[in-house]
Amino acid sequence: MVLPIIVLIAIPVFLGIVYMPPFDMPVEEEPKEIPEEPDVSVLYYILMGIWTLYLIKILLQVKRRTFRVTQRY
Repeated sequence: MVLPIIVLIAIPVFLGIVYMPPFDMPVEEEPKEIPEEPDVSVLYYILMGIWTLYLIKILLQVKRRTFRVTQRY
């Protein structure tokens, strides 16, 4: 009865201690310099402008009560 418990617990613990690889100290990375001006593309601003205009259009339609929400499935 005790032998299966020893097999299930002692052998994996023993193997884990014996075959444990040596611990390597982590290498400290040099901090990356953050550029003064962010590198953003023109496409980002174009898409944000289109999205903003689209939202303003929806808000104006809601205000005029001409915006309809339809359920599409």
